[in-house]
Amino acid sequence: MATDPTSIGNFPDLVKLLEKDGVLHKTDLAEQTVQIPTQRGELDSVLLMRWQDSDGVVQFIQALPIEVPADKLLIVSDAVTRLNHALAIPGFDLNHQHGLVAYRLYLPIYPRGSIRPNEVQAMFRLTVKTAADFFPTIRRIIAGEIKPEDIVDEAKKAWEAAAAAAQPAKPEAPPSTNQPPPGANMY
Repeated sequence: MATDPTSIGNFPDLVKLLEKDGVLHKTDLAEQTVQIPTQRGELDSVLLMRWQDSDGVVQFIQALPIEVPADKLLIVSDAVTRLNHALAIPGFDLNHQHGLVAYRLYLPIYPRGSIRPNEVQAMFRLTVKTAADFFPTIRRIIAGEIKPEDIVDEAKKAWEAAAAAAQPAKPEAPPSTNQPPPGANMY
């Protein structure tokens, strides 16, 4: 049982947090899930949060908005395995039956018996960010533009390019006159 008044000890508490924070979501009480629309970069999809009492976790599952054709399942499986091995927090998975790719993380409920709002927010952000960062590269694998063995290098290049593009432009330095600034010789 949660003793911290801000802690989240059950699924209704999780729903209350989302409502309090004004998060657009669709709740399924019977399944103890919420679906949250997500959009970041090229990613435009849905994140599913699933409260799993029996397993003592809350899952965060970000679907990638792409279907993998049956003839591409093996190469995508190979690519996802390679990518997961390179990630600090592996979580990409492939549903072979439906040809769907997702990024999945989980937050343990136990041993504390609850989770905290900042943990939910951090896991939500990390799940969406990671899925969005690697979605373009996974899409290129499916399109046959890159080989599975190149996914880590290609993903790194794409991530570095996106990070560089997100940096603010450096201000231009004034032209140098090779003169000391005013007051430099005062002392």
